[in-house]
Amino acid sequence: MLIKVNETQKEISSNLTVKELVGELKISDNGIAIAINNSVVKKDDWINHKLQSNDNVLIIRSTQGG
Repeated sequence: MLIKVNETQKEISSNLTVKELVGELKISDNGIAIAINNSVVKKDDWINHKLQSNDNVLIIRSTQGG
């Protein structure tokens, strides 16, 4: 199925969770926030939140600075 990750079309297997997507993308889950269809998904819910076809996923990485 197709989803968008940070405005880039990506094909993933069905029934993939947010946690599995993070692993598949090979990114660290520390310091990131994820919104799906403009709604933030709490990190505790990543393991249970299944992605749906045409979901719009936004991954935001926190940065330090000042």
